[in-house]
Amino acid sequence: MKSNDILVKELATRINKLVNIPLINEENEQVFFELVVAILLDIFLGELDKQLQ
Repeated sequence: MKSNDILVKELATRINKLVNIPLINEENEQVFFELVVAILLDIFLGELDKQLQ
């Protein structure tokens, strides 16, 4: 497991504890939040990498 994966899972879990999406079970919410966090982190780190070069 990559360090980004650990960060994504931790951030998604924290968000999932704060946000409840009606009619979706907790497992699907977790997967959704992990996907969103992974996409946002990838965009953020990509932009940061561009600025540092």
